[in-house]
Amino acid sequence: MKLRARLLAAFAVVLTVAAGVSLLVTPIPLRDRLLAFGVVIVVGLVIAFAVAEMLARPLGDLSETASRVAKGDLTARAHARSDDELGALAASLNEIVENLRAQTTEADTSRDEVRRSVRRLGEALRVTHVDMRKMLSVVLETALVAVEGKAGAVFLLSARRSEVYVKVGRHLAPQIAEQRIPLGRGLVGWAAEHRQAVLIPSTDAPVPEDPEPTEATALAVPLESQSQLLGVLVIYGRTNSVPFGNEDLETITSLARQAGVGIENVLLHQEAQRLSITDGLTGIWNYRYFQMQMAQHFAAAVRFEHRLSLLVIDIDRFKDVNDRYGHQRGDTTLIELARRVVMHTRLNIDTLARYGGEEFVLILPETGLQGARIVAEKIREEVAATPFGEDGDEPIGVSVSIGYASYPEHGLTQQALVDAADKAMYEAKARGRNRVVGAEELGF
Repeated sequence: MKLRARLLAAFAVVLTVAAGVSLLVTPIPLRDRLLAFGVVIVVGLVIAFAVAEMLARPLGDLSETASRVAKGDLTARAHARSDDELGALAASLNEIVENLRAQTTEADTSRDEVRRSVRRLGEALRVTHVDMRKMLSVVLETALVAVEGKAGAVFLLSARRSEVYVKVGRHLAPQIAEQRIPLGRGLVGWAAEHRQAVLIPSTDAPVPEDPEPTEATALAVPLESQSQLLGVLVIYGRTNSVPFGNEDLETITSLARQAGVGIENVLLHQEAQRLSITDGLTGIWNYRYFQMQMAQHFAAAVRFEHRLSLLVIDIDRFKDVNDRYGHQRGDTTLIELARRVVMHTRLNIDTLARYGGEEFVLILPETGLQGARIVAEKIREEVAATPFGEDGDEPIGVSVSIGYASYPEHGLTQQALVDAADKAMYEAKARGRNRVVGAEELGF
């Protein structure tokens, strides 16, 4: 029954009562009039009670549901028992509550995800001291989740400090990862050059330029530590249609501050590691790093049955250089020797290290006897051909004695190979210096 019908029923009750009253004045016996009046009143009351029940129950249910929702119970639902206006009202209320529940669940999920991301970021900053990419990936993922970003990247300042490049990126075109963006160009270049955060859209904001993504909304925040520019954190676009606002900018700025500290920690750790395995005078690897690399290369040679050679290089009469020209010239001689030997090494393959004093070692992976001798002779000739000394210095004639040994011919253990090359070097000195001797010449 429609609500309009219910109102008509109530009106019928009123008419019934009126009819009963009219019976009282009708010219029939009093007893009959009273009996008829009583019947009419009873019928009217029954109808009125039924109508009241039909109205009160749905309205009470709606009231109770609304009260529960107001107290935060989003599981409450009104019972739509009929298809009238009250039933439609109950259905509409249920739809509103369901939408509110879905939005609340989504907000809770998003908030929980942000909390998890921030927690991961904190953990990454505490424990990630060596893996720059891993740490920055956590920073970027946290930023994207926090502001519902569509794509983003962490750009780092190049060694020349005139451009930035992508260290980590998400959902970006491949070409942006392959290019370097000059300071001052586009969104990220402007933020890096001016060291200011940028919010798009905003008045006078720079716009992204190729190869950056073109989005209607974006954020860019410089990464700094101790007033030094390290890079830029950039978010391009949003997964919803709402532009970024000041609250989003504050969120990314906060993450950028943490990222700056994290980057500095990684750089400091990397520098400490580098210093621990680098010779402070010549800049090449030191004895500690040589031992590490020798162990790795020897194990690989044994496992895969590859060739491996080792050169031991010693400056002839180096004590005379120190005594005659002073220790400063002796130091510059060591530096120059390292530079000349490096010229005859394969980048990222061979390992040149200072073994101690005026003695150097060169690991030659995938190199046999003949190859080792060729490299040794080239180094010896290079050193002897041109006197040492910078402009204005008295030239110093320098020569080296070199011994070499190869696996497996001259030693089946790492130490045996080192000993064989070392003995060959001393044999070269015994034979008059400025020469190359292989371990095979000593009967190995």
